[in-house]
Amino acid sequence: MNDTIKSIATIMKDLDGILLFPHVNMDGDALGSCTALCLALRSLGKKAYVMINEPVPKNLDFLECGCTTSDDSVLDDVQLSLMIDCNGLNRISGREAAWERGRLKGCIDHHATKAKEIRYDFARIEPKSAAAGEIVYNVIRAMGADITLDIANCIFAAITTDTGNFQHSNTTSRSHEIAGHLYKIEGFNSKVISALIYDRRSKEAMRLEGEVIADLDFYADGRLAVGRVTQKLLKETGCTMDESEGIIQKMMSIERVEGACLFKETETNVRASLRGRTYANMAKAAAEFGGGGHTLAAGCTFQDMDLSEAEKTLIPVLIRTIEEK
Repeated sequence: MNDTIKSIATIMKDLDGILLFPHVNMDGDALGSCTALCLALRSLGKKAYVMINEPVPKNLDFLECGCTTSDDSVLDDVQLSLMIDCNGLNRISGREAAWERGRLKGCIDHHATKAKEIRYDFARIEPKSAAAGEIVYNVIRAMGADITLDIANCIFAAITTDTGNFQHSNTTSRSHEIAGHLYKIEGFNSKVISALIYDRRSKEAMRLEGEVIADLDFYADGRLAVGRVTQKLLKETGCTMDESEGIIQKMMSIERVEGACLFKETETNVRASLRGRTYANMAKAAAEFGGGGHTLAAGCTFQDMDLSEAEKTLIPVLIRTIEEK
């Protein structure tokens, strides 16, 4: 199933009471895309909310725009539950009950992997799109909603974060075309949005980054970099986990590194963020452990494992992935 943009727009214009679901550990694309669509739906007179169950990262707080809620009873009648930038129940962990309230189920995503446990009433999955925000932009236009300044800010944040400021290999001419349109919106300022996302790091976050980089391990003749953000390190630096965002990009900037893995130890599990430079298929590696993503940017979560066990489980697979060229 891959419904057309026009058909999805038509369906959504006929509905009211819509819950939008970004993935766990939300990033700029997940939250920005959800909020942009939520604002567009509200402008058409629809009741819509972005359903979250975790704090919004500080550098993305400007994307909430009064749309987010953790109250799954905020709507009496949920006519549609819609996942954006994800497509599996494991990606909306803790919000399954809210998801099930929707009479219809939908998905808008740009990840090639598609969950089999959900039967969607409609879905649009475009692996060639650099960000879910690009698809959402098309849906908003097809619905006939205006691209307001707030919506423009959200769409730009979605695209710039998933393309690494338009530097990653997933960036396309379409990414620039959409950005070009956003620049025409009165009051839009990409410099302000970029500063909000990238230039609000605390002294504590900088110290955390330094500690992680100083303690990196290297494998596969220096082509694989592995780092760790532990609970102990978070306490020592006075940081929260969301302040570790951006560390893996610094790991990827190291000469000769083809792939990077940043383990994040939470109170309940161990998450692994994976990145590749040119050829390493990190999505394939993550899929072996129930994760997924894009070829060069993926992730997975290890339940019922401590950090040491997670490392022993994943690192050999990553070494093999790096050496499979």
